[in-house]
Amino acid sequence: MGIYSYVDKLKVGLQQIMAGARRFGLNNISRKDLMSLTEECTKVTGIPYVMDAYREEAEAILNG
Repeated sequence: MGIYSYVDKLKVGLQQIMAGARRFGLNNISRKDLMSLTEECTKVTGIPYVMDAYREEAEAILNG
């Protein structure tokens, strides 16, 4: 029962991430669609920190 609950929570979390990224298939999602919420996670995974992800794109929009 515990494994089922864990896998179900993992499935729902993945569905939410995919919906937020507007990617509706596992083959469409990439590491660029993800962000790390802590700097430690960034060091371990290499996925950009939330404050650095898409920084260049945001600055380009703000600078016009």
